[in-house]
Amino acid sequence: MALACVAGVTFAASTAWAADLGPTSKEKLYFRGWPFKPEIVTDNVNRYNRELNGNVDYATVTHGDYPTLMEKALIAKDKLDIIYANPPTAVRFFEAGWILPADDVPGFKEAYEDMYPNVRDAWSYKGKTLGLSYFLSTRGMMMSNLKRAKELGITAQPKNWDEFYAQILELNKKGVKDVYLPHWFNEFYGISWAFIWEVLNRGGHVVDANSFKPQLDAKGPAGKTLEAWKAIFNAKIVSEDVLSYNEAALVEGFGSGRYLYSTQAAYQLGVLNDPAKSKIAGQVSFLPYQGQSWGLLDSALYLRTARQRSPALNEDVKRFQSWYGYKDQAGKVAVGQRWAETSFLFSGYKSVMEAPATAAAFKKGLARPEDYDALLKVYANSPHPDVWKMVWAEEFNSYLRARLGRFLLKNEPVEAVIADMNDKINQLNKKHKLVK
Repeated sequence: MALACVAGVTFAASTAWAADLGPTSKEKLYFRGWPFKPEIVTDNVNRYNRELNGNVDYATVTHGDYPTLMEKALIAKDKLDIIYANPPTAVRFFEAGWILPADDVPGFKEAYEDMYPNVRDAWSYKGKTLGLSYFLSTRGMMMSNLKRAKELGITAQPKNWDEFYAQILELNKKGVKDVYLPHWFNEFYGISWAFIWEVLNRGGHVVDANSFKPQLDAKGPAGKTLEAWKAIFNAKIVSEDVLSYNEAALVEGFGSGRYLYSTQAAYQLGVLNDPAKSKIAGQVSFLPYQGQSWGLLDSALYLRTARQRSPALNEDVKRFQSWYGYKDQAGKVAVGQRWAETSFLFSGYKSVMEAPATAAAFKKGLARPEDYDALLKVYANSPHPDVWKMVWAEEFNSYLRARLGRFLLKNEPVEAVIADMNDKINQLNKKHKLVK
């Protein structure tokens, strides 16, 4: 992962950490997000309301098509103050004028300095920091079932995608079933993200960062990715049913112990190695970094919307964003630390990631002691997608989600699909007036 600092970021009116984070008014503040462990979020919000006399109203929004649903709510001017978003969604919402950067929240300067440089880069856009840290993780980690590998006598660990596909195709020829459960599920961060990360892992790019021209090539990383997908799909290594899965089904499927490999989010290690939730607990590891990255840098932020508010409520929203997205009134990164210790979620803050309690918690979710250092190495080399800083990234993502499924089901030529993708990028560039 490139550790590039961001130039040109200003700290607006933020102060050193000494702020009063309680509300200044009795007005209600609306906090919405996708339904990942809502019981933890509810407890965090209740703590804020109880200890600081807050007026925060929290509820969840359906996860499967979250960006679209949230966009509709913002267009309709629903009561939204703090929301979750992944980086491409944040860029789109910022360009639309629906969110405000975090640069002026209480304690921002310290929060910014506590972020790792690569995180600052991932979450910055046009010199502004779009939000505060919810989580980071590697999505697309190639998880392995150690028990099944031992039963099959497999000791070789593929170093890259080409070696991986060669291995599973050879196993399939030998009659071995259920060798791979891919991240091709039908949610906004499913099959489309799987394509993007494999292109990046293979050394390619989706779009040129300066000219915005498409970079997908039928004979390059994108084409090799689709050729490999076609090969394993046509060989019946992957069931058509996967295309209709959600993430929960993907995790449950691998946790059944049936499969040898599966691409998953790194934080699912805590689930898959939990005896209460997995039939192969203590047996789930992953392919290490051996020169090629696996997956991409998945992350989410707490964003502040730009809806019309009274000056008092606007101040309240800033204070809650700071409390929830960085430090509480005691000066502790309480929410971020809790996510790390309970849910295997990485943080954008050094103070969380380098805490002994975080290391201890992560080690509990791993199959082997040596997996801790290997986990950090895979994470450190996870790329942030170049395409996610394009204002049209979410539109392209929706297109990819449908296009990739059709490609597999109809066994379409790789060259035609890559040409379609590049045409779509050109259309989006013209739509958003990025090129003449």
